[in-house]
This record gives sequence, structure tokens and C-alpha cells, in this order.
Amino acid sequence: MGRLGTGRRATSPRPDAARSPDAARSRGAHRRALAALALADVAFAYQQTAVVPVIPVIEREVGISQAWGAWLLSGYLLVATVATPVLGRLADRRGRRAMLLVGLGFFLAGSVAAAAAPAPVVLIAARAVQGIGGAVFPLSLSIVREEFPRGRVGAATGVLTGAFGIGTALGFATAGALTEAVSWHLVFAAGAAVVALALPMVVRWVPSRPGPSGGALDVPGALLLSAVLALVLVGLTLLPRSKGAEWAVPGGLIAAGLAAGALWFRRENRVAEPLIDLRTLRSPAQVWTNGVTVAIGYALFGTFYLVPQFVGNGREGFGAGTSAVGLYLLPLALGQILGGPAARTLQKGGTPRRPLAAGMAALAAGTAACGLVGGASRPAFLAAVFVIGCGAGLTISAGGTLVNVTADREHAGVSTSVNSTVRRVGGGLGGQASAAVLILVGSGRAGWLTAFGLAAAFALVSVPFAARVPLSSAGSGPGAGPLPDPGT
Repeated sequence: MGRLGTGRRATSPRPDAARSPDAARSRGAHRRALAALALADVAFAYQQTAVVPVIPVIEREVGISQAWGAWLLSGYLLVATVATPVLGRLADRRGRRAMLLVGLGFFLAGSVAAAAAPAPVVLIAARAVQGIGGAVFPLSLSIVREEFPRGRVGAATGVLTGAFGIGTALGFATAGALTEAVSWHLVFAAGAAVVALALPMVVRWVPSRPGPSGGALDVPGALLLSAVLALVLVGLTLLPRSKGAEWAVPGGLIAAGLAAGALWFRRENRVAEPLIDLRTLRSPAQVWTNGVTVAIGYALFGTFYLVPQFVGNGREGFGAGTSAVGLYLLPLALGQILGGPAARTLQKGGTPRRPLAAGMAALAAGTAACGLVGGASRPAFLAAVFVIGCGAGLTISAGGTLVNVTADREHAGVSTSVNSTVRRVGGGLGGQASAAVLILVGSGRAGWLTAFGLAAAFALVSVPFAARVPLSSAGSGPGAGPLPDPGT
């Protein structure tokens, strides 16, 4: 009998292995690590978005113009766009948990400083410090790649995308109420409290490992990349507010940024230890996914800009007050919460291309519906915003999975960071292009149709590209070769 029992175990090792104490401990460790990363993403997303509905209140209370108030978003976006690939590269060298803690630490410091800001310049500077923590979400994705079995990376990515949606929903839903009940200072204080809660969980439950990549940090390359992104983003920020000959200033900044970008590409291809190994990013899967990600950022951030403007418009929109503006964006966040985990379900029997293409189609349909419905029907408009959120959850989760598992192990951190940066650049294009349309066409019916329609067109054109993303991974190390069967 003993031999027969041993024989059964020998011929059927998988069920017993699944019930073994080691396997149970491994699953428990993965769940705890995922919970810590999810809370970090909730805190990050909350603080990133909660400021959006209350910017008009901040402008009035601290006595700054709309142009300066815009820097509460633009300053954060600028620093985050520059800092994210740098922290991603450092994560590949020094360890991903270590850089995640650095990002959370800066985010906490910026949140505390913003909550206690005595003057507008301090508040804008605090938001810039928060931008250094902009790498929190992509670093959490690269940690999942490092710690989880490859067959579970997609599911964990969906959970983190859903957590990002939860933080976004909390930010939109509570910011107005907290501001009206107490003060806009409380919005930043609440975010700081959640970041402070996430930090010890990450320390305790996320394993600390040395970075898989060696070499020195390419400081000149980092500075040149910072110049590229800063010039382009500042130019895009100034462009909609410029008239006539004033367009020469933002146009010159953008041209200088593109020229600096050419120099940066040339340098990265020649130095022995580049900031970003362009060979990794040149793989077809990375190029196609990042190309689609530009459209994701355009549609998503374009919506973030357009919806508050539209619902507050008393002539074409709904004439909503400050406290209600965030509630109109709440369906978007709820859709993202559902869309992230749904990407894994939609992928079964296929590949991440399926949820990526479906998500792009949802982004196109939702943004087009917002323009077509307009202020004629509040329920229909909210339903359209919900569809946008579902598309955002599907695309961010599927895109994150693709760049994560198709990068070699040594560059997973910088690959996910670059993908996040590309989404922000697309977002900068979307927000500024939407603002430019409303300035040039006007805020009448034609202006809203054009602005929403342009975002929908970007998303729609990307659907066939999303459906055909090449699936071979880069490099020759762990993770090389075709993507695994998603059902495993």
C-alpha cells in the first residue's frame, strides 16, 4: 500500500504540489506582496487625481490665475515624465523595491508639503516633488514580473490596474466633499495618510532583491532626456494659450525638444551603459505597444480635461458646481476598476492583444458618445464616461502585461517606466490638443464635438494596431520567446 501511495504521488505530482506547505506559503507571500503593491497604487492614484476637481477652489483661495493653477497639473506631469524612466533604470540596477520606496517617500513628502503649503509657490513645488513618485505604478508592475510566476503576471497586473482605478475613484468622489467640509488642504493630508500606510506594508511584504542589471547610471543621458521631455511638455502647455506671433515661443520649445531628442537617441545608441537600452525598446512588441499607448494617453487624459470643463459649462453641459465635477468622472474610475481584472478574463484562450484592441474600441466608442450625447442626457453621458473607464482599465492592464513580459529581465523596470512615460506624453498631447480645439473652435457645440471626436479618432485608428501587436519577447534571458498560454 505504501508503494502504491508513493506511486500515485509520483504520477500525479501537480495536485500534491499545489497542496504542499511550501506552495501555500508561496501563494500567501504573493497575496501579501500584491496587497502591499495594490495599496501603494491606490494611494498614488488618489493623490494624482484628487486635485483635479478642486483646482478652481485652490485658485480662488490662494489667489492665483488659471495659468498658474494649470501648473498644479502640468508641473506634476512634467516632473513625473522626466523622473519615471530614471527611477526605472535605477530600479533595474539597485533593486525595484528600493526604488519603489524612494518613489513613495517623495510622494509622501510632497503630499505633506502640499497639505501644509502656506503659499502658492510652495504648493506648486510640492506637486512637483510628488511627480518624482510618478514611477510608483510602473515599478509595481515590474515587481510583479520579478516575483510572480509568469502565468500569473497578467492576473496580478489586472489587480494593480483595478487598484489604480479604486484610487482614481476615491480621488474624484471625495475631493469635492473634503474641500467643502473642511479645506482643500485635507485632500492632500488624506492622500499622505494612505501613502504612510502603504510604506511599511511594502517594506514588510515585498521582497528586497538586488537589481538584475549592472553598470553605471548614464547621468548625461538622463539630463538630456529631461531636457527633451521638459521642452516638449512646456511647449505643449503654452501652445493653447498663445495667439498670433506668440506661437513662436511654444513652437520653438517643441522644435528644440525634438532636436534634443535626436541627440539623445544618437547618444543612447553609442554609449556602453545607456540610460535606456534602445535595443530592448526596439523589439516589435515594445514598439507597437508603446505606439498604441500614445493613443491611450491621448484619449484618457483628453477626457480628464474635457469632462470637467464640459459638465461645468452652463450652456452646452450640465452647469455642475465644483463639488459635483468629480462625480461626473466617477463612472470612469469605476469602469477602470472593472476593466483591469476583466482584461485577464478576456485574454483567456487568446493573448493580451485581445483586451488591448477591445479596450481601444471602448475608448473610441465612449469618447465619441460623449461628444454626440453632449448635455442632452445626463444618464447617457455618464454611461459613455463609464465605457471610457472600461476601455482604460482594459488597455492599461493589457499594455502593462505586454511590455512587462516581452522585455528581458534586466530591463523590465525601465520598459514599464517608459510605457508609463509614453502614456503621459500621449496624455500631454491629449490635454493640450483638447484645450487648443476649444480655444480655436470655441466652447459651443462644434468645439465639444471636435474635441471629443479627435480623441475618439486617435483611439479608433489604433484598434487594428492593438490587434496585431507582435508577441515575441526581447532578449535572450528569462522571459525570451513567445508569450505563454494565458490559460496557464
